[in-house]
Amino acid sequence: MGDDNVQLRVNVLTRPAKIERKDESFSQEVVHGKDLRVDCVASGLPNPEISWALPDGTMVNPVKRSRRYVVFDNGTLYFNDVGVPEEGDYTCFAENQLGKDEMKVRVRVKMDMSPPLIQVTLQCNAKGDPIPTITWMSPTNRLILPSLDKYQILKDGTLVVQKVQRYDGGNYTCIARNSVGQDHKVARLEILITPPVFSDQRGAARSVTAVQGQRMLLDCTAKGTPTPHITWILPGNVNLPAPYYSTRRTVHQNGTLEIQFPQKTDSGQLTCVAHNDGGEVRMSVNLEVKEAVGRPQTRPSVTDNVSLRLGSTVTLNCSFEGLKLPRPTWILPDGTPLHTGAQYYKFFHRSDGSLIISHPTVAEAGMYRCLGHSPTGIKNRYTFPINIMNGETLFLHCQTTGEPLSLTWTLPSGVVLNRQQRAGRYEILHNGTLAIRQVSVYDRGPYVCRAANEYGSSLLSAAVTVIVKLIHSLI
Repeated sequence: MGDDNVQLRVNVLTRPAKIERKDESFSQEVVHGKDLRVDCVASGLPNPEISWALPDGTMVNPVKRSRRYVVFDNGTLYFNDVGVPEEGDYTCFAENQLGKDEMKVRVRVKMDMSPPLIQVTLQCNAKGDPIPTITWMSPTNRLILPSLDKYQILKDGTLVVQKVQRYDGGNYTCIARNSVGQDHKVARLEILITPPVFSDQRGAARSVTAVQGQRMLLDCTAKGTPTPHITWILPGNVNLPAPYYSTRRTVHQNGTLEIQFPQKTDSGQLTCVAHNDGGEVRMSVNLEVKEAVGRPQTRPSVTDNVSLRLGSTVTLNCSFEGLKLPRPTWILPDGTPLHTGAQYYKFFHRSDGSLIISHPTVAEAGMYRCLGHSPTGIKNRYTFPINIMNGETLFLHCQTTGEPLSLTWTLPSGVVLNRQQRAGRYEILHNGTLAIRQVSVYDRGPYVCRAANEYGSSLLSAAVTVIVKLIHSLI
């Protein structure tokens, strides 16, 4: 019957990767033992990939990790329990097909500020000829020696009482002597004490639920004079005073208990104790740690009982059945997690899943647990191209086997959309489905869904073809 044609001009919208800098080179301070978060916001089309270079030259990104370092999908670098070895220059790289940009951040680690210490000064001014010498007697009628850490006598005779506590109250006697005679003065020191109380007035037991493997915080703030000391008592009568820092548990200066990678063995009654010279108060927390949704229900085949021979290297094996791409994690008796390739003290977690214990002693005896994890998977697959008529609404499903930490769709234009994000005719629904309304020929091409959790990621690709309905006129 004949043919017809029309010329179309195609403009490809692209932008090179660019980092939104706070400054060309800036520094960030973090307190020793605290968490560090360094942002790296980048833009570009296609969406740039973010990676960080650590001070020792190691590269980390959202897929590849190193020790305690985590890079989130938005480019933020995070790690906890900062120490002096983490000080140095960190470089963020953003790269796509059109270019590369970088930003350097210098991280400085400073020691935590000391808590306030109450001190009292008692003045004693004396005159005479010859100049008198000043001595002080304690409430128990004992001579106060300036060499003691508790007291300090200044040149003008002032007595300084350090770290005042309840038993420091009473009558202090200042004695001025010279060769002619002596005089004395009595100064009374009264200690004001208020017993501790919890800031939110909670004293009764309360219940808290945590998800296995996800960081959790339990607050415990108390007021009183002097400032109350906070101690957490964990199951098994384990006492953690504030401040306390370890690989998995931290009690911050303000009394907050932080547990990294909580496990079922952390379940039970936890007690926060606040005490000062006026007394103590307790707050109980019934903690229940539940399994995360989508965790594989497989049991590792490990030896139940292993005898540790002092001085000899011991190997603990861990293998899984029915689990695709397992990522085993060994939990030491003190609760410290060791991921694949990690080395800590006498322990080394090999890539084959086995745990090596070098030169064990009695201190290494206890319960060792091996946990298996797998990356989130995508249930549905599109093996054939999807055909849809021009003007209709298209739904592309992306169902996962477990709840992913992140789910994104990459459009044929290179634009990346996050979950529950809407951009014009495009929208990602709460269940991960991509909805495209009023489909046109410009929407054809490959669509990629990426679901990821902390153990890996999975991809789904769908090819879309848009059919245009032709209307023929008969003359």
